[in-house]
Amino acid sequence: MKLNQKAESIKSLCLIVPLLLSACHTSPLEPAIKNVTTADRASAAYIDPTKSLFPLGNYPQSVEKWIPSGPHLHIPVMDTETQLRHFSELKSRYFGMAARDLSPWNPVYIASVLREEVEDSRDAAIRKFLDENSVSWGENFRIHPERWKREVRDNAGTAIDRVYHPSARGITVRETRVRILPTADPAFDDPRKAGQGYPFDNLQDSSLRPGTPVYVLTDSRDKRWKYLLSPTVTGWVQSEDIAWADKHFVNEWLTLAANNLGAFIKEPVSVHDPQQFYFTARPGTILPFRKRQGEFFDVSVPLRNSDGGAEIRQVILKKEAFVAMPWKMTPGNLAIVMGSMHGRPYGWGNYNFYNDCSAEILSLMMPFGLFFPRNSASQIQAANRIVDLSQETIIGRLRYLTEHGKPFTTLVYVPGHIMLYIGNATINGQKVPMTYQNIWGLRPADSSRRSIIGGAVFLPLLASYPEQPELTSLADKSQFKLGFIE
Repeated sequence: MKLNQKAESIKSLCLIVPLLLSACHTSPLEPAIKNVTTADRASAAYIDPTKSLFPLGNYPQSVEKWIPSGPHLHIPVMDTETQLRHFSELKSRYFGMAARDLSPWNPVYIASVLREEVEDSRDAAIRKFLDENSVSWGENFRIHPERWKREVRDNAGTAIDRVYHPSARGITVRETRVRILPTADPAFDDPRKAGQGYPFDNLQDSSLRPGTPVYVLTDSRDKRWKYLLSPTVTGWVQSEDIAWADKHFVNEWLTLAANNLGAFIKEPVSVHDPQQFYFTARPGTILPFRKRQGEFFDVSVPLRNSDGGAEIRQVILKKEAFVAMPWKMTPGNLAIVMGSMHGRPYGWGNYNFYNDCSAEILSLMMPFGLFFPRNSASQIQAANRIVDLSQETIIGRLRYLTEHGKPFTTLVYVPGHIMLYIGNATINGQKVPMTYQNIWGLRPADSSRRSIIGGAVFLPLLASYPEQPELTSLADKSQFKLGFIE
């Protein structure tokens, strides 16, 4: 009995001590936090000397707050003809087989890719992360040893066949991560520095949704990874996430997609039938469907069989999760997709299948038939009309956006980041532009720390944020461009 009492006392002490330490305002880290005002300390939770949480309390994270109900919800922000033109471009990227189509299943396009130096980007990554002078951090704050670099380098250095092979066509059968190198291990920059370490794994490039056509360029030496080309990105994915697409499968899938193509508008959606789970789907996932009956869609999904080949199965999905493309681009429909996506954590390179800024835009626009490249710099260049306001003052930039921005079809680009303008809002008596974006955080001018947001949020563009005035506004970066989707 005494031993039990002693053990309970020790257990209680172990529980109390961390609570006391976490409640103290004078932790050992406190003296290292510089240039932080008393107001900052009251309004933000500090994580370490370089990181705090940005207080979002003054900016309600409710779709209804920023996209209120009313007759305007049903008025399209893009006319039907323009939307169909964009949809045609999207289908060309995924399924087009004409000479100019950039689909991974198009022999003409793939042959042109193979004539180029397709090894360049792969080999540049090998040199950057795996040469004798490279330094990166892995799990548990450990620098990657030479042995790790050698093993990954040897696994990645396989030949790429310059001849097109129909048998190299495939399709993703589940969500799959796209890696810069054939390894699941992370490679962080110095985690002691602001903006480095988690979640910025330099080897995490993107992800592919289920049902994405791909062309396999080569396998890793251990056959665990495939280096492939997709409609949005080229990189390494795990082999078991890909099924080979023979001529019969490709022809049937293309016929289905040409007749009826649909998209998910909700996340996460478990795609299964009574006997089997297939995959998780979210906005950005597009699949053909055979027919719609009332509230339900009969949707085609790819399955990897025991031989590694692709087969087609049918599942029934509700209209609350899946819609026919292109979905009418109205504020109300956009709000439905945002309502499912907003609040989800930030995921650098689709870490853990969460979105970063450009993946958020790509996923949001997919149900409406709009195709976007994978990174922010390419997305702004893909806009039909670009207005460069980089030489304007921050006040001039914000004024132009409030006066000339077109809600839901205007992208706002700053270096390394992109967001969607959704209209104007009145905050503290001033009319300001409101945005929807997936953002990691804000920083002061000297970049010495980060104020972390870490998710998909509604956030106004202000000249400065009263919660933390020392932070640099996104509207005050070296570049500020507006991209109009027309």
